[in-house]
Amino acid sequence: MIFLNIGFIGEPIALSCYGIRSRFLAAFFAALILAIPVHAIAKLHAINIVKERTEGKVLTHELNVTIDIKTRMISGVDRIAAKRSGDRLNLVIRTGSTVDKVESGGVPVDFSVNRLRGARADTVSVPVPGPSAGTVTFDIYFHGVFPGIDDASRNIKRGVAFVDDGVIGDEGVFLPSSALWYPQEATGLPLFEISIDAPAGFTSVTEGQWVESLKEKNRVIDRWKTEKPLRGLDLVTGRYFVDRLSYKGIDIYTFFFERDDTLSKTYIDKTKGYLDLYQNMIGPYPFRKFAVVENFLPTGYGMPSFTLLGSTVLRLPFIPDTSLGHEIAHNWWGNSVFVDDSLGNWSEAITTYTADYLFAGRSGEKEAAGFRLNKLRGYKNFAGDNAIALRDFVDSTTTASRVVGYDKGMMVFNMLERLLGPVEFNKGLKELYRTQAFKPTTWLDIQSAFERSSGQNLKWFFDEWVERAGAPVLSMDNVTLSRQGKGFRVSFNIKQTGPAYIMDIPIVFDTASGKISRNVRIDRPVEKVSFDLDSRPSSFELDPDHEVFRLLSDEETPPTLASFFGDKRGVIIIPGSGAKEKYITPAEFLSSDYNITFVADSDPRAGEYLKERSVFIFGGPEENRLFQRMNEYMSGYLRISGDSLKFLDKSYGLKDTILVFSLKNPFDRTKTICFLFGDADREKIAKAAKRIRYFTQFSYLVMSDEKLEKGTFQGKMALRHEF
Repeated sequence: MIFLNIGFIGEPIALSCYGIRSRFLAAFFAALILAIPVHAIAKLHAINIVKERTEGKVLTHELNVTIDIKTRMISGVDRIAAKRSGDRLNLVIRTGSTVDKVESGGVPVDFSVNRLRGARADTVSVPVPGPSAGTVTFDIYFHGVFPGIDDASRNIKRGVAFVDDGVIGDEGVFLPSSALWYPQEATGLPLFEISIDAPAGFTSVTEGQWVESLKEKNRVIDRWKTEKPLRGLDLVTGRYFVDRLSYKGIDIYTFFFERDDTLSKTYIDKTKGYLDLYQNMIGPYPFRKFAVVENFLPTGYGMPSFTLLGSTVLRLPFIPDTSLGHEIAHNWWGNSVFVDDSLGNWSEAITTYTADYLFAGRSGEKEAAGFRLNKLRGYKNFAGDNAIALRDFVDSTTTASRVVGYDKGMMVFNMLERLLGPVEFNKGLKELYRTQAFKPTTWLDIQSAFERSSGQNLKWFFDEWVERAGAPVLSMDNVTLSRQGKGFRVSFNIKQTGPAYIMDIPIVFDTASGKISRNVRIDRPVEKVSFDLDSRPSSFELDPDHEVFRLLSDEETPPTLASFFGDKRGVIIIPGSGAKEKYITPAEFLSSDYNITFVADSDPRAGEYLKERSVFIFGGPEENRLFQRMNEYMSGYLRISGDSLKFLDKSYGLKDTILVFSLKNPFDRTKTICFLFGDADREKIAKAAKRIRYFTQFSYLVMSDEKLEKGTFQGKMALRHEF
């Protein structure tokens, strides 16, 4: 399962590829290790895990299940075909579900069930006859009761439902494969057939092809079949209106809760365009269908051959032009070229690069450069000096890990394309898909594919950017300008902190005859470089369009909402009385979303926090006493007079205008101070605060009458020199 990266958000409300399933697998292997004798642990190596993942015993699952909405139960039988091995078949199923019996050829088979330490799952161990060639078939009867939708709704964070178990309720069913709702191996790549018996009025969706839909009395039976091996099966059921169009041998569906012909046509038409785009860029679409499915929970998930979008996200006007393409690209990266995350999850990086970044670049070079800059800012704000390496990124359970997997990862592919050139880079994408489709794939496999296609040794590149944690910090000094014949020579030092990276740095000179671009490779902590120019330069800048991954300096990073939320020691300060009730609700859910403390302005520590930390002050000049203390530092930005306010030289009516903005903390310029206030009621303030989560990359938001103005202050160009 892939988790949607909603591209319009400054801090994407997403987990990542295999976000849920990987947490189970981590617990599963950890539990297995606990059972291994101490002397044997040293022999357990990632390569062994990779091998096991590609050699599962189960070849096929043939599921027949019945859904009971009232009791929130799913029951049925899973006919498993497995390799004859002479040992035991070990399956896992969620704790809370039960294996009732196991048969083979109608004959009962003894089996054992044990609780799996460190995971909410049980192991089901079945003896397998052998050794001999061929297969053996087991019928495994099981049932389970699942939480209701109200339980799942309590796990909504930053506007997204984080679901680690199945959900059944009146609105429908969502059973992700990661919930272990049917007996399955933790490894292997089987084929699936499934028949789902649901109440009349419901339609079921899963991976693969829709074989048939039968109506029988008060029931409906949907049958689906996969033609390609998959890591698991996800089941969704709802009261759907279904539209279908066949396009170049691919069935495109929409499954919506309400009839909406216009929206359905938009999604189908956009899907056609993305399928054409990626088949040309990467290779043939790996499945025979793609479906856009509406969910009753606020989700953004991408499964093999379909995407599952919450009702609100589905209807956002920009989703078909942005995030839909991201999810379709995942059908190549992650949902057919599988991620072997024992050596790191690479799929979000390559998908962000071949989707979100590609779409930004269609609007022009300026927009592409802005996209790259936002990725560097995101990394600076949320990862900083203590980031993990790309090879250690598995899922986005934390914002700090997400900016490594998405932001750094995307920039690594940008640098790889700059290194190889567009033609060789595109050949590498095709080679990667051609050789790794429906195989577990690591960063090492990606390196090998690009080496084969380009004929270059890229070990140094992947060692630097995938294996090493952190990012280089660039600076320059000792700039000199001298006459050189009829022209001019510019000399200076490029410096980088820590062990040196090999980097190709673009440099742009402003001269009397126009801009002159150069490129220089550095590989030492201090690199002395010189350039001869025909015209006298007035200035020059290193990496002006942010092509190279690096850690921005504090002075380069403007104050933004993200720079507050990325500070683990940040504090929200609300009014201690008077307007307290107006601001306490947004403080509570933002505190929960970002694991940030909140206190009242009457707290004796509030003044200390103001001077030592990043703070978010809720309440205006007559509401929060700390706002009053910051007045002198806001004179260049904000002026309040009577029933109006002026912000950045633009006037607004004070009534029902809500202002959110951020400044560098004057007491510590490495910290941020943010403000939220407005002459609005409690409900509007809470609604505005919820919207903040989707625009954290900005410095300010002005919200009034359902309108939104937003912008970002400029950071200092630290790698620029003026003569």
